[in-house]
Amino acid sequence: MRNLKRTLSLALASVMLVGMMSVGASAVNASDFTDADEIVNKDAVSTMTALGIINGKEDGSYFDPTGNVTRAEMAKMLCVAINGGVDPVLGVKDTPTFTDIKGTWAESYIEYCAANGIIAGRGNNKFDPTGTVSATEAAKMLLGVLGYSAEKSGLVGNDWAINTNVLANQNGLYKKLSNLNANTLLTRDNAAQMIYNALDADMVELNAAGNYTTSQYSYTGTESVVTGTERVWVVKIKDSSVNDAIKALDGSVYNSRQDAIDTLKEANGGTTPLDTGKYTLEQKTQNVYGENTVTKYADETMGHKYLSLITDGDAVLTDVEKDSKGTYTLYMNGITTKGQYTKVEGDYSNLIGQKVEVLYKDRENVYGVYASTDSSLIVESTAGKVEAVKNGEVKIDGTTYKVDSNVTTTALYTGKLIDGLNVGANKAAAVKAYDNDDNGKIDTVVYVPFTAAKVTYVGEKSFNTDVSTNVKFEDVNAYDDMAKNDYVIKSDAANTVDDTDTYVLAETVKGKIEATKSNSVRIDGTWYNYVTTTPDKDLALDSTVKAAVLNGYIVKSEVVTSSHELKDYALIVNTDKDINGEQAKLLFADGTTKVVTTDVKYDGTSSRANVGDLVTYEVKKGEYVLTKAETSDADKAGFDKIVTGKYVNDSGKGKINGERIADDAVIFVKDSAGKFSTMAGSDFAKYSTASVVNQDITAYANKDNSTGYNSIVLAYVELNAKVNSITSNYGYVTSAVSTTKNKDGETVSSFTFWDGATEHKDIMTDEKVSLSKGDIFTYEENKDGSYTVTEVDNLLRTAIIAYNEKNGDIRFTDASLNDKGSNVNAEITKDTVIIGINSDDKAGVAGAVPTIAIETDKSGIYQANAYYVMGVGDEVKLLVVDTYGNIPAVDSVITVTDPSNLNDAWNKYTDVRLDASKISKAESVTVPAGKTLTLTGTNATNKLTVTVENGATLDVKGNESAATLDVTVKAGGVMNVPNGKLIGGSDAPLSADADVTVKETSNGGWELGATSGTITVNSNTEFGAKDAMNITGTAKIVGGKTGVTVKFDTATTMTAMPYSSFFKNDGNASTASTACSGAGDLQNKTFVWGSYYTDASNNTATGWVQQ
Repeated sequence: MRNLKRTLSLALASVMLVGMMSVGASAVNASDFTDADEIVNKDAVSTMTALGIINGKEDGSYFDPTGNVTRAEMAKMLCVAINGGVDPVLGVKDTPTFTDIKGTWAESYIEYCAANGIIAGRGNNKFDPTGTVSATEAAKMLLGVLGYSAEKSGLVGNDWAINTNVLANQNGLYKKLSNLNANTLLTRDNAAQMIYNALDADMVELNAAGNYTTSQYSYTGTESVVTGTERVWVVKIKDSSVNDAIKALDGSVYNSRQDAIDTLKEANGGTTPLDTGKYTLEQKTQNVYGENTVTKYADETMGHKYLSLITDGDAVLTDVEKDSKGTYTLYMNGITTKGQYTKVEGDYSNLIGQKVEVLYKDRENVYGVYASTDSSLIVESTAGKVEAVKNGEVKIDGTTYKVDSNVTTTALYTGKLIDGLNVGANKAAAVKAYDNDDNGKIDTVVYVPFTAAKVTYVGEKSFNTDVSTNVKFEDVNAYDDMAKNDYVIKSDAANTVDDTDTYVLAETVKGKIEATKSNSVRIDGTWYNYVTTTPDKDLALDSTVKAAVLNGYIVKSEVVTSSHELKDYALIVNTDKDINGEQAKLLFADGTTKVVTTDVKYDGTSSRANVGDLVTYEVKKGEYVLTKAETSDADKAGFDKIVTGKYVNDSGKGKINGERIADDAVIFVKDSAGKFSTMAGSDFAKYSTASVVNQDITAYANKDNSTGYNSIVLAYVELNAKVNSITSNYGYVTSAVSTTKNKDGETVSSFTFWDGATEHKDIMTDEKVSLSKGDIFTYEENKDGSYTVTEVDNLLRTAIIAYNEKNGDIRFTDASLNDKGSNVNAEITKDTVIIGINSDDKAGVAGAVPTIAIETDKSGIYQANAYYVMGVGDEVKLLVVDTYGNIPAVDSVITVTDPSNLNDAWNKYTDVRLDASKISKAESVTVPAGKTLTLTGTNATNKLTVTVENGATLDVKGNESAATLDVTVKAGGVMNVPNGKLIGGSDAPLSADADVTVKETSNGGWELGATSGTITVNSNTEFGAKDAMNITGTAKIVGGKTGVTVKFDTATTMTAMPYSSFFKNDGNASTASTACSGAGDLQNKTFVWGSYYTDASNNTATGWVQQ
């Protein structure tokens, strides 16, 4: 048997979803139509269109498989079919056979079919050409073509439909149409299948006795005859230890003894003859056959009679070869008509090993190749799951199948199943087992060998793998964009249709090995088998690997990290404790932060890690277990090398201990302000040597396979500067700065800023900042959407007194502006950040350019109209241009003692403060939208009443006393108290949709009051011993989300509360919850917002339930 020739894609997929049909070179294939996906009977449609019996619709681009066939269209199809697939030239009658066909496009086809007894009218001498056809009507027409007499076979009269369907089934006209209702309208798709079925149906004729007989035709054939005998030598292998190539020669026959010896030598490596003790040569005599020419007879089919088509259906497809013209040659085993099929349009390698039927006119005009109904796929698996044949049975993937005694394996080896096909790395090879003689036993097994490899070099004309070197692209089939380190699957030339080594990109998985078994590993939830009995040492528990996989097997692998990768590292930046236990704030490698519950306290009391330590982590039962990063064992840490040394930047590109820092490295940083962040290696390496604390740094490096050098990929460093000192991102605060909480419940700031081109609305910082409206700052946007901001401390207020737009030269006065002083000459470059502002209303201005300042009445003294920051040399790094032209020469903070001056202060200053200790009488203040009032000082005598409008903010910095502060917060207003935000939006602990009053109590606490609307508890909130509750009228308190809690101290004063919305328990399906009724039911209790039972009938609602 010839070696298997198959495309490698079959090996990768184990199943190829390739059409089972192809047609001659001039034909249209079903897959060529734009609606090919809608075609069900693809074999039939391909053949019918190839033969010209059915064409595409309109321009031929689509087939319309679900469209119904008209009677006129059916007449044309049959007319073309019985005229050899050619549209015949036909005439018409002067007086038409049917009264309704005159002048119609199909008149001649209808007349032809009627004259040949194929079709009949529908009564009243009418044909109804535009009427649709049922399957039964189409079957009657086809039976007429096959030679059946309508009168003789009962295809007329009351029972015509029943008789037609019986006869149609007997002739196979409904084959592959099992779901067809013969009385429904016939679609174009099903019409193609019915005519296709008819091509293989026998023609009949009536004999003299009035009975049907099968028509026959004669042809010249050959038959084998014994012409003599000859002596041959048969190889018998005795030693089971020989290689597989030698094993495959067992039973092979040779015309001479020397031919057998030479062949065995070649299989043994080509240099040394095979030891005669390992085999024997048996001499036998066998017949020599010749051929005689004889006349033979065969049953006449519709396809042969009208289209000269022959169907061969008793052969197994054993080989497919592609020729230089892009067509294919099919090789058959056991075919009755000798030879092979050439110039076949389709690639049928997916049918190798199956018995097929070939529909052809001659061996160069094949119209269809499809699996025979006698051939069935018994099982599909992989070679590693096929066990050895025992007692006529084989177990495949755990199931036992019966095996024919003459079972053959189509692959690199021939003969019987060899040790279950477990041939080295070919365990992952796709295997298909077929029954080709319909006896329920496996008689043919097809499998596809392969070689897994890793690409080690890619050049313009050639490439190397770890298996083969100097592989020229022009000599192989290779995929586009091959790259170094790709995993590939190679199919040898002997196993491809075009006799060319073929390389395809392997499917690759990457992940952590979570579990192992004796023959498999689990990676990211999926189990993969080994291809060898002893697995690669890389495949160890907790290792992170990259692996090429094929049919569920790992065929090639390498360690990415032994136990950790970058995403597994974090930095402890803070620790705390809440009701859930010990907590730590972690900064992750991607720049995001998260407050997590930990197993122990990580503040130095644990020997494992402390704040500022780089750690690895794992989650056990919801708690993070942190382990200080490994500093000595590189393998354990998961890197190629651990280095320890100082940071030095003497060439514009910093290094640690002499090792370069990869551009995509993750550098955890703590700056001089104590702020933690992450930076890309490309950004960190810009810092000067002096910017980094002069101490040893532990860093982790991996080897770059493309260069052979190590590169730092992970480190933790401390800076002598602020982390934003090298940034070019500047902003100007254009709104009040409010205090809020992030998703982790941490207090942060929120405001809007202008960057010179874009207004960034309501951004959230990563921590609370002390910025005010009108401040200038640097920023970095973090991956979680928060901003790390730093107020610019080297900002110089100045006046622009000269500017040359052509070359960028600019001159500033000195910073004092109070008297004549020295000037600063500088340069505006393409990298200078220019931000336009209006200092009067603290707004951003687009398109601002440097403008000469206005000189005051004092010669040489100018109004300040800019801020600037110098960069390297004379370069201006930042220029803030004030279009108002008169930046106040005062601090942006003002403290007001008379509330009547507040409006004027808000118009001029960004940070307005009211010193309550200076108030000499009772005062009322309204904080308007968009403004912030900071309240300082205490006053035990004079009452201050404050109304905070929607969009306004009140910051209380110092406690009042003797109940002298009375605040009404309108819906949308914000009030911050000394221990954090109290009232605000959804990010504050509490929010409200109506007025809320906040009054200072006599003991220094706060009384929360409301008479209407809803107060929403957004995050876990506690009311202390000094606090009071006065919720009356229709006002209610609800939770912002399931699980949020509210806690009351034993001494919390309950002036009034909606007690009935708080419950002592959540009840059950048969017992309603018990509502609270007084202060004692709430005090010293914690309530969680969740579900409770309202009655004993399993009805529930949402409310506050005691924990």
